[in-house]
Amino acid sequence: ALESGARTVALHLLRARASADLERQVESDGVIQLLEGRGDALVTAQLGLPVGPFRVVALQAHVGDDQHAAALLVFEHVTTGFGWARPGRSALFGTTVYTVLPDTGVARARDWIAGVVAALPSDVEVHAGIGGPADIDQLTESRQEADESLTLHAAHPRGRIAVSYDDDWDEILLGRLRRVAATGRIPAGHPVARLARHDHEHGTRHVETLRAWFDAQGDHRAAADLLGVHPNTVRYRMRRMAEIARVDLDCPRTNLALAIALAVEADGPFVLREQS
Repeated sequence: ALESGARTVALHLLRARASADLERQVESDGVIQLLEGRGDALVTAQLGLPVGPFRVVALQAHVGDDQHAAALLVFEHVTTGFGWARPGRSALFGTTVYTVLPDTGVARARDWIAGVVAALPSDVEVHAGIGGPADIDQLTESRQEADESLTLHAAHPRGRIAVSYDDDWDEILLGRLRRVAATGRIPAGHPVARLARHDHEHGTRHVETLRAWFDAQGDHRAAADLLGVHPNTVRYRMRRMAEIARVDLDCPRTNLALAIALAVEADGPFVLREQS
């Protein structure tokens, strides 16, 4: 009981310290203004930040299933010390710590995150996202990019210290497309849906072949190597696909839409939606 109570008391002490410290309050209020698009050069000057540009870094941490105590530990660390000795200024939103850093490149932002992680207890797991460079009036966009990068890092850490919008914009763009696609129904006559249904009913590999063809940028031989088949097999399947899906694979706009449809969907949903 004492051990359990000690954890609760420690969490309250951290939260009390974070909210009672006048310097931290002023800093958080200023950062919130910047992230919500209400800041200006006067706010950055009060925070001791340079003119710009900046990057927003979003950090989330947890120890097991506990995010609150870990977030407070991160916030405590990134706001410890005199302002002039710290590169960025931070605020705590729920369980996410946002830090506005002067933009000196993605590598420097990643190094800063690595320093934060190294200073925390070893059982604290940190996920981080780095937004794109931004002037004062673009910090809301950099915050959104940091949030999206953070979500991607949490879903696919891959041993990375952080995900940056500059390096992973393509995955983030596909994530946006997935969210948009999820808001509406896929038409019953969708070409990829027709191909998936044909594959399911006849044991063909048209969707897999179409994906390989796009990955190979329309090169039949390269697509054949990816699939482990003869190039003539790919050519035959492409002709059959055009007939089954009733689609013109020579049309650039159609191909772009098909490539996006394949990219935003995992293998199989077209079949499941058609059957449901």
